[in-house]
Amino acid sequence: MKILAIDTATEVCSVAILENKNILIENTIASGNTHSVELMPLIDSLLKSCNLNLDDIDLFACDIGPGSFTGIRIGIATIKAFADVSNKPCIGISSLEGFANCEDISNSFLICSLINANHGNVYYGLFEQTNGIINKVEDFSFKSIQEVLNHLNNIKKNIFFVGNCSTLFKDMIESNCNFNFEISSISNISATYIGISALYKFLNKNFDETSISPLYLKSSSAEIKK
Repeated sequence: MKILAIDTATEVCSVAILENKNILIENTIASGNTHSVELMPLIDSLLKSCNLNLDDIDLFACDIGPGSFTGIRIGIATIKAFADVSNKPCIGISSLEGFANCEDISNSFLICSLINANHGNVYYGLFEQTNGIINKVEDFSFKSIQEVLNHLNNIKKNIFFVGNCSTLFKDMIESNCNFNFEISSISNISATYIGISALYKFLNKNFDETSISPLYLKSSSAEIKK
């Protein structure tokens, strides 16, 4: 199965083409939130490099957030358009779930995905893994990093931390956690992780392509100011 995956949830625009879990090609552009300009040429370039066109793609995937409000909408609109034109399935994947699939992690660990939301706050997701399948344990949320660590101390299970805040708050995690834990060294989400997550959902028929929408866990800056 060939998968075209994109990530536009941050200032980095990432596109990957996979054959099942194998990366055929991936490229990123630190575009500074100019995804409306950079995304389509990047997709076209990668398809041509693999001698492919949209008709050769079996599954489309995109990052639905949390992240840049504008970037997320651009990614979703692009993937939906490709799926409609080609009559192929499309799947939206949260950045939090993408990070949860970034490493091979022992089943004995829960997976805590943390994405920076600034000012000591994080976007938080907690997952468990069964036979290689990642499942959400709790609803995704927006919390302070201290609230998250206090909550995890009450759970008292082995935790594998992933996401850019796992490294940003490494010292705080090490000094606050009273359970066994490990911390991933991978700090950036990429289209590859989005594609792999989408593959798992597709194979397990655990998706609804008609309901792909942005995942916003807090109000935008404009809404807060208003």
